[in-house]
Amino acid sequence: MAIGDVFSASVEGLSLGGRGLLRLGGRSIFMPFTAPGDRVTGKITREKKNWAEAELTELNEGSPLRTKPLCPLWGKCGGCSLQHLSYEAQLEAKKTMLLDTLKHIGGFNGPEAGGLPELKVTGSRPWEYRNRVSFHTIRANRGPRAGFKARKSSGIVPVGDCPVCDPAIRSLLKTESLVPPPNSDRFTIFARDPVILGNGVSRGEIKLLDRTITVEAERFFQSNTELLEQCAGELRSAAAQAVQRAEPGGPSGRQAGEGPLMADLYAGIGTFSILLGDLFSGIDLVEENPAALELARHNLRSYRSRFFPQTAEKWARRAQGGYAFILVDPPRQGLSPSLAAWLVSKGAPVLACLSCEPSSFARDCRLLREAYTMETLHLYDFYPQTAHIESLAVFKRKENAP
Repeated sequence: MAIGDVFSASVEGLSLGGRGLLRLGGRSIFMPFTAPGDRVTGKITREKKNWAEAELTELNEGSPLRTKPLCPLWGKCGGCSLQHLSYEAQLEAKKTMLLDTLKHIGGFNGPEAGGLPELKVTGSRPWEYRNRVSFHTIRANRGPRAGFKARKSSGIVPVGDCPVCDPAIRSLLKTESLVPPPNSDRFTIFARDPVILGNGVSRGEIKLLDRTITVEAERFFQSNTELLEQCAGELRSAAAQAVQRAEPGGPSGRQAGEGPLMADLYAGIGTFSILLGDLFSGIDLVEENPAALELARHNLRSYRSRFFPQTAEKWARRAQGGYAFILVDPPRQGLSPSLAAWLVSKGAPVLACLSCEPSSFARDCRLLREAYTMETLHLYDFYPQTAHIESLAVFKRKENAP
Protein backbone atom coordinates (compact mmCIF):
# COMPACT_ATOMS: atom_id res chain seq x y z
CA MET A 1 0.00 0.00 0.00
CA ALA A 2 1.06 3.60 -0.56
CA ILE A 3 0.26 6.95 0.98
CA GLY A 4 -3.24 7.95 -0.03
CA ASP A 5 -4.51 4.39 -0.52
CA VAL A 6 -7.96 3.67 0.92
CA PHE A 7 -8.81 0.39 2.64
CA SER A 8 -11.38 -1.23 4.94
CA ALA A 9 -10.57 -3.44 7.91
CA SER A 10 -11.46 -4.24 11.54
CA VAL A 11 -9.68 -2.79 14.57
CA GLU A 12 -8.09 -5.57 16.63
CA GLY A 13 -6.93 -3.62 19.66
CA LEU A 14 -5.16 -0.50 20.89
CA SER A 15 -1.44 0.15 20.71
CA LEU A 16 0.66 2.20 23.13
CA GLY A 17 -0.39 5.79 22.60
CA GLY A 18 -4.04 4.80 22.21
CA ARG A 19 -4.22 4.33 18.43
CA GLY A 20 -6.28 1.53 16.98
CA LEU A 21 -4.29 -1.46 15.71
CA LEU A 22 -5.30 -3.06 12.39
CA ARG A 23 -3.63 -5.76 10.28
CA LEU A 24 -3.51 -5.58 6.52
CA GLY A 25 -1.27 -7.53 4.17
CA GLY A 26 0.91 -8.71 7.03
CA ARG A 27 1.57 -5.18 8.25
CA SER A 28 0.39 -3.30 11.33
CA ILE A 29 -1.62 -0.15 10.69
CA PHE A 30 -2.16 2.43 13.42
CA MET A 31 -5.28 4.59 13.31
CA PRO A 32 -6.28 7.14 15.99
CA PHE A 33 -9.82 7.59 17.34
CA THR A 34 -10.82 3.99 16.70
CA ALA A 35 -11.92 1.26 19.12
CA PRO A 36 -11.37 -2.48 19.26
CA GLY A 37 -14.21 -4.05 17.27
CA ASP A 38 -14.74 -1.09 14.93
CA ARG A 39 -15.17 -1.78 11.23
CA VAL A 40 -13.58 1.19 9.49
CA THR A 41 -12.51 2.70 6.22
CA GLY A 42 -9.21 4.55 6.35
CA LYS A 43 -6.57 6.26 4.26
CA ILE A 44 -2.83 5.66 4.55
CA THR A 45 -1.00 8.81 5.73
CA ARG A 46 2.46 7.41 6.46
CA GLU A 47 4.19 4.26 5.29
CA LYS A 48 7.14 2.27 6.60
CA LYS A 49 8.45 -1.18 5.72
CA ASN A 50 6.55 -3.13 8.39
CA TRP A 51 3.88 -0.68 9.49
CA ALA A 52 1.82 2.28 8.40
CA GLU A 53 -0.30 5.07 9.83
CA ALA A 54 -3.80 5.89 8.62
CA GLU A 55 -6.61 8.32 9.31
CA LEU A 56 -10.22 7.33 9.84
CA THR A 57 -12.39 8.34 6.91
CA GLU A 58 -15.57 6.40 7.73
CA LEU A 59 -16.84 4.39 10.69
CA ASN A 60 -18.70 1.57 8.97
CA GLU A 61 -19.70 -0.28 12.12
CA GLY A 62 -19.02 1.00 15.62
CA SER A 63 -17.72 -1.15 18.45
CA PRO A 64 -19.93 -1.68 21.54
CA LEU A 65 -17.00 -0.25 23.51
CA ARG A 66 -17.65 3.18 22.03
CA THR A 67 -19.28 6.11 23.78
CA LYS A 68 -20.05 9.68 22.74
CA PRO A 69 -17.16 12.06 23.55
CA LEU A 70 -18.15 14.62 26.17
CA CYS A 71 -15.86 17.46 25.11
CA PRO A 72 -16.61 19.58 22.01
CA LEU A 73 -12.86 19.97 21.45
CA TRP A 74 -12.30 16.22 21.19
CA GLY A 75 -10.18 15.51 18.14
CA LYS A 76 -9.26 19.19 17.77
CA CYS A 77 -6.92 19.74 20.72
CA GLY A 78 -4.00 17.40 21.32
CA GLY A 79 -5.34 15.71 24.48
CA CYS A 80 -7.93 13.14 25.54
CA SER A 81 -7.46 10.73 22.65
CA LEU A 82 -9.62 8.03 24.28
CA GLN A 83 -12.85 9.93 24.94
CA HIS A 84 -14.60 7.78 22.35
CA LEU A 85 -14.16 4.71 24.60
CA SER A 86 -16.22 3.91 27.68
CA TYR A 87 -14.18 4.29 30.84
CA GLU A 88 -14.33 0.56 31.56
CA ALA A 89 -12.94 -0.10 28.07
CA GLN A 90 -10.16 2.43 28.65
CA LEU A 91 -9.03 0.63 31.80
CA GLU A 92 -9.11 -2.76 30.11
CA ALA A 93 -7.14 -1.42 27.13
CA LYS A 94 -4.47 0.08 29.38
CA LYS A 95 -4.18 -3.15 31.32
CA THR A 96 -3.61 -5.03 28.07
CA MET A 97 -1.08 -2.44 26.83
CA LEU A 98 0.98 -2.68 30.03
CA LEU A 99 1.03 -6.47 30.16
CA ASP A 100 1.88 -6.75 26.46
CA THR A 101 4.74 -4.29 26.87
CA LEU A 102 6.12 -6.14 29.89
CA LYS A 103 6.00 -9.33 27.82
CA HIS A 104 7.54 -8.05 24.59
CA ILE A 105 10.12 -5.61 26.00
CA GLY A 106 10.61 -6.88 29.54
CA GLY A 107 10.49 -10.59 28.72
CA PHE A 108 7.92 -11.28 31.45
CA ASN A 109 5.25 -13.92 31.09
CA GLY A 110 1.78 -12.86 32.19
CA PRO A 111 0.39 -13.36 35.71
CA GLU A 112 -1.41 -16.53 34.63
CA ALA A 113 1.98 -18.05 33.69
CA GLY A 114 3.60 -17.09 36.97
CA GLY A 115 5.95 -14.55 35.43
CA LEU A 116 4.37 -11.48 37.03
CA PRO A 117 2.37 -10.77 40.16
CA GLU A 118 -1.32 -10.19 39.60
CA LEU A 119 -1.80 -6.76 38.05
CA LYS A 120 -3.95 -4.46 40.17
CA VAL A 121 -5.76 -1.62 38.41
CA THR A 122 -6.99 1.49 40.21
CA GLY A 123 -9.21 3.82 38.26
CA SER A 124 -10.00 7.47 38.85
CA ARG A 125 -12.95 9.76 38.52
CA PRO A 126 -13.33 9.86 34.72
CA TRP A 127 -14.01 13.62 34.72
CA GLU A 128 -12.95 16.70 36.71
CA TYR A 129 -9.94 14.84 38.08
CA ARG A 130 -7.08 17.01 36.83
CA ASN A 131 -5.67 19.45 39.39
CA ARG A 132 -2.71 20.74 37.39
CA VAL A 133 -3.09 21.92 33.79
CA SER A 134 -0.70 23.67 31.40
CA PHE A 135 -2.14 26.17 28.93
CA HIS A 136 -0.82 28.11 25.96
CA THR A 137 -1.50 31.81 25.53
CA ILE A 138 -3.53 33.07 22.59
CA ARG A 139 -2.97 36.74 21.75
CA ALA A 140 -6.33 38.17 20.70
CA ASN A 141 -7.80 41.62 20.09
CA ARG A 142 -9.90 41.43 23.22
CA GLY A 143 -6.96 40.29 25.32
CA PRO A 144 -4.97 37.09 25.89
CA ARG A 145 -6.88 33.83 26.27
CA ALA A 146 -6.02 30.29 27.36
CA GLY A 147 -5.71 27.50 24.84
CA PHE A 148 -4.37 24.02 24.14
CA LYS A 149 -2.08 22.89 21.34
CA ALA A 150 -4.01 21.74 18.29
CA ARG A 151 -3.87 18.06 17.46
CA LYS A 152 -2.53 18.19 13.89
CA SER A 153 -0.82 21.56 13.68
CA SER A 154 1.28 24.04 15.64
CA GLY A 155 -1.78 26.20 16.24
CA ILE A 156 -3.50 26.85 19.56
CA VAL A 157 -7.16 25.96 20.16
CA PRO A 158 -9.10 28.39 22.41
CA VAL A 159 -10.51 26.66 25.50
CA GLY A 160 -13.78 27.76 27.07
CA ASP A 161 -14.19 24.59 29.11
CA CYS A 162 -12.34 21.33 29.77
CA PRO A 163 -14.32 18.53 31.42
CA VAL A 164 -11.25 16.69 32.75
CA CYS A 165 -10.14 19.76 34.74
CA ASP A 166 -10.78 20.35 38.42
CA PRO A 167 -14.11 22.18 38.89
CA ALA A 168 -12.30 25.34 40.01
CA ILE A 169 -10.28 25.44 36.79
CA ARG A 170 -13.43 24.77 34.74
CA SER A 171 -15.09 27.72 36.48
CA LEU A 172 -12.18 30.01 35.57
CA LEU A 173 -12.41 28.90 31.95
CA LYS A 174 -16.18 29.29 31.69
CA THR A 175 -16.19 32.77 33.22
CA GLU A 176 -13.08 33.82 31.25
CA SER A 177 -11.38 34.57 34.57
CA LEU A 178 -8.27 32.62 33.65
CA VAL A 179 -5.76 35.36 32.89
CA PRO A 180 -2.46 34.38 31.18
CA PRO A 181 0.58 36.03 32.78
CA PRO A 182 2.04 39.01 30.91
CA ASN A 183 4.64 38.17 28.26
CA SER A 184 4.18 34.43 28.76
CA ASP A 185 3.43 31.96 25.98
CA ARG A 186 2.70 29.09 28.36
CA PHE A 187 1.49 28.91 31.95
CA THR A 188 0.23 26.39 34.50
CA ILE A 189 -2.73 26.37 36.87
CA PHE A 190 -2.97 24.17 39.97
CA ALA A 191 -6.22 23.81 41.90
CA ARG A 192 -7.14 21.69 44.92
CA ASP A 193 -9.96 23.08 47.01
CA PRO A 194 -9.61 25.73 48.25
CA VAL A 195 -6.17 26.50 46.78
CA ILE A 196 -5.79 27.93 43.26
CA LEU A 197 -2.27 28.65 42.07
CA GLY A 198 -1.02 30.24 38.87
CA ASN A 199 -3.74 32.86 38.44
CA GLY A 200 -1.94 35.64 40.29
CA VAL A 201 -0.72 33.39 43.14
CA SER A 202 2.36 31.21 42.61
CA ARG A 203 2.81 29.28 45.89
CA GLY A 204 0.43 27.71 48.38
CA GLU A 205 -0.12 24.84 50.81
CA ILE A 206 -2.24 21.74 50.24
CA LYS A 207 -3.07 18.69 52.35
CA LEU A 208 -2.20 15.15 51.24
CA LEU A 209 -2.71 12.24 53.63
CA ASP A 210 -2.92 14.75 56.50
CA ARG A 211 0.47 16.21 55.58
CA THR A 212 0.96 19.82 54.56
CA ILE A 213 2.91 20.28 51.33
CA THR A 214 3.96 23.58 49.81
CA VAL A 215 3.54 23.56 46.04
CA GLU A 216 4.15 26.00 43.20
CA ALA A 217 2.13 26.06 40.02
CA GLU A 218 5.22 25.98 37.78
CA ARG A 219 6.98 23.15 39.65
CA PHE A 220 6.07 19.65 38.52
CA PHE A 221 3.47 18.01 40.71
CA GLN A 222 1.23 15.03 40.05
CA SER A 223 -1.91 16.21 38.28
CA ASN A 224 -4.40 13.84 39.90
CA THR A 225 -4.08 14.34 43.66
CA GLU A 226 -6.84 11.89 44.61
CA LEU A 227 -5.02 9.04 42.93
CA LEU A 228 -1.69 10.34 44.21
CA GLU A 229 -2.94 9.76 47.76
CA GLN A 230 -3.91 6.19 46.92
CA CYS A 231 -0.53 5.53 45.29
CA ALA A 232 1.25 7.05 48.31
CA GLY A 233 -0.73 4.74 50.57
CA GLU A 234 0.65 1.71 48.75
CA LEU A 235 4.15 3.16 48.95
CA ARG A 236 3.75 3.62 52.71
CA SER A 237 2.87 -0.06 53.05
CA ALA A 238 5.98 -1.03 51.09
CA ALA A 239 8.14 1.36 53.10
CA ALA A 240 6.76 0.01 56.39
CA GLN A 241 7.69 -3.52 55.31
CA ALA A 242 11.17 -2.28 54.48
CA VAL A 243 11.52 -0.77 57.97
CA GLN A 244 10.54 -4.08 59.56
CA ARG A 245 13.21 -5.88 57.55
CA ALA A 246 15.90 -3.22 58.03
CA GLU A 247 19.25 -3.94 59.63
CA PRO A 248 21.10 -1.37 61.80
CA GLY A 249 23.56 0.94 60.12
CA GLY A 250 23.36 3.05 57.01
CA PRO A 251 25.20 4.61 54.11
CA SER A 252 28.55 6.29 54.42
CA GLY A 253 28.31 9.62 56.20
CA ARG A 254 25.61 8.49 58.64
CA GLN A 255 26.26 7.44 62.19
CA ALA A 256 26.58 3.70 62.70
CA GLY A 257 23.73 2.04 64.52
CA GLU A 258 21.06 4.55 63.62
CA GLY A 259 17.64 3.57 62.31
CA PRO A 260 16.56 2.66 58.77
CA LEU A 261 17.20 5.12 55.97
CA MET A 262 15.43 5.95 52.72
CA ALA A 263 16.63 7.31 49.37
CA ASP A 264 14.27 9.27 47.14
CA LEU A 265 15.66 9.49 43.60
CA TYR A 266 14.16 12.04 41.21
CA ALA A 267 12.64 13.57 44.34
CA GLY A 268 11.11 16.70 42.78
CA ILE A 269 9.70 18.93 45.51
CA GLY A 270 9.90 16.06 48.02
CA THR A 271 6.28 14.89 47.84
CA PHE A 272 6.88 11.20 48.54
CA SER A 273 9.55 11.91 51.15
CA ILE A 274 7.04 14.03 53.05
CA LEU A 275 4.44 11.26 52.91
CA LEU A 276 6.84 8.45 53.86
CA GLY A 277 9.63 10.17 55.78
CA ASP A 278 8.23 9.69 59.29
CA LEU A 279 8.93 5.95 58.94
CA PHE A 280 12.69 6.51 58.63
CA SER A 281 15.51 7.96 60.69
CA GLY A 282 16.79 9.89 57.70
CA ILE A 283 16.10 10.56 54.03
CA ASP A 284 18.45 11.29 51.13
CA LEU A 285 16.76 13.26 48.33
CA VAL A 286 18.32 13.42 44.86
CA GLU A 287 17.02 16.01 42.38
CA GLU A 288 18.85 17.86 39.61
CA ASN A 289 16.37 20.75 39.29
CA PRO A 290 17.60 23.39 41.77
CA ALA A 291 14.24 25.17 42.06
CA ALA A 292 12.42 21.92 42.83
CA LEU A 293 15.09 20.90 45.35
CA GLU A 294 14.87 24.25 47.10
CA LEU A 295 11.15 23.69 47.56
CA ALA A 296 11.93 20.18 48.82
CA ARG A 297 14.24 21.69 51.46
CA HIS A 298 11.33 23.82 52.61
CA ASN A 299 8.92 20.87 52.66
CA LEU A 300 11.33 18.58 54.52
CA ARG A 301 12.49 21.14 57.06
CA SER A 302 11.13 19.11 59.98
CA TYR A 303 12.76 15.85 58.79
CA ARG A 304 16.33 14.68 59.09
CA SER A 305 17.26 14.93 55.43
CA ARG A 306 20.18 15.34 53.08
CA PHE A 307 19.81 16.94 49.67
CA PHE A 308 21.82 16.14 46.55
CA PRO A 309 21.46 18.74 43.76
CA GLN A 310 22.56 16.46 40.94
CA THR A 311 21.43 13.74 38.60
CA ALA A 312 20.72 10.33 40.04
CA GLU A 313 23.52 8.94 37.86
CA LYS A 314 26.10 11.31 39.34
CA TRP A 315 24.86 10.59 42.85
CA ALA A 316 25.19 6.84 42.28
CA ARG A 317 28.89 7.16 41.41
CA ARG A 318 29.65 7.94 45.06
CA ALA A 319 26.69 6.48 46.95
CA GLN A 320 27.59 3.53 49.17
CA GLY A 321 24.22 1.89 49.60
CA GLY A 322 22.93 0.70 52.95
CA TYR A 323 19.39 2.04 52.53
CA ALA A 324 16.38 0.13 53.81
CA PHE A 325 14.12 1.51 51.08
CA ILE A 326 14.70 3.26 47.76
CA LEU A 327 12.07 4.97 45.64
CA VAL A 328 12.79 5.79 42.00
CA ASP A 329 10.37 7.96 40.02
CA PRO A 330 12.26 8.65 36.78
CA PRO A 331 11.16 10.72 33.78
CA ARG A 332 9.75 9.09 30.65
CA GLN A 333 13.13 7.77 29.48
CA GLY A 334 13.40 5.64 32.62
CA LEU A 335 16.56 4.57 34.42
CA SER A 336 19.94 5.00 32.82
CA PRO A 337 22.03 1.81 32.45
CA SER A 338 24.51 3.07 35.05
CA LEU A 339 21.83 3.76 37.65
CA ALA A 340 20.14 0.43 36.99
CA ALA A 341 23.52 -1.26 37.46
CA TRP A 342 24.02 0.54 40.78
CA LEU A 343 20.60 -0.57 41.99
CA VAL A 344 21.40 -4.16 41.03
CA SER A 345 24.71 -3.94 42.90
CA LYS A 346 23.87 -1.78 45.93
CA GLY A 347 20.13 -1.28 45.97
CA ALA A 348 17.93 -1.56 49.03
CA PRO A 349 16.18 -4.74 50.23
CA VAL A 350 12.91 -3.09 49.12
CA LEU A 351 12.79 -0.99 45.97
CA ALA A 352 9.77 0.84 44.54
CA CYS A 353 9.71 2.02 40.92
CA LEU A 354 7.06 4.47 39.72
CA SER A 355 6.88 4.98 35.96
CA CYS A 356 4.93 7.09 33.46
CA GLU A 357 6.08 5.21 30.34
CA PRO A 358 5.43 1.46 29.85
CA SER A 359 8.27 0.81 27.39
CA SER A 360 11.05 2.20 29.59
CA PHE A 361 9.35 0.66 32.64
CA ALA A 362 9.43 -2.79 31.03
CA ARG A 363 13.09 -2.38 30.11
CA ASP A 364 13.98 -1.24 33.65
CA CYS A 365 12.10 -4.17 35.19
CA ARG A 366 14.09 -6.52 32.97
CA LEU A 367 17.37 -4.99 34.16
CA LEU A 368 16.37 -5.08 37.82
CA ARG A 369 15.37 -8.75 37.59
CA GLU A 370 19.03 -9.70 37.97
CA ALA A 371 18.87 -8.79 41.66
CA TYR A 372 15.16 -8.36 42.43
CA THR A 373 11.85 -10.17 42.37
CA MET A 374 8.78 -8.12 41.51
CA GLU A 375 6.38 -8.54 44.43
CA THR A 376 3.54 -6.24 43.38
CA LEU A 377 2.47 -4.56 40.14
CA HIS A 378 -0.11 -1.79 40.01
CA LEU A 379 -1.57 0.34 37.22
CA TYR A 380 -2.87 3.71 38.41
CA ASP A 381 -5.04 5.53 35.89
CA PHE A 382 -3.93 9.06 36.70
CA TYR A 383 -5.14 10.38 33.34
CA PRO A 384 -8.56 9.09 32.24
CA GLN A 385 -9.59 9.89 28.65
CA THR A 386 -5.91 9.77 27.61
CA ALA A 387 -3.57 6.90 26.73
CA HIS A 388 -1.09 7.71 29.52
CA ILE A 389 -0.25 4.83 31.86
CA GLU A 390 1.31 5.13 35.33
CA SER A 391 2.79 1.96 36.81
CA LEU A 392 4.12 1.10 40.26
CA ALA A 393 6.18 -2.00 40.95
CA VAL A 394 7.56 -3.00 44.35
CA PHE A 395 10.62 -5.25 44.29
CA LYS A 396 12.21 -7.42 46.97
CA ARG A 397 15.91 -8.13 46.75
CA LYS A 398 16.86 -11.74 46.12
CA GLU A 399 18.82 -13.50 48.86
CA ASN A 400 21.54 -14.51 46.41
CA ALA A 401 21.72 -11.07 44.73
CA PRO A 402 25.21 -9.68 44.06
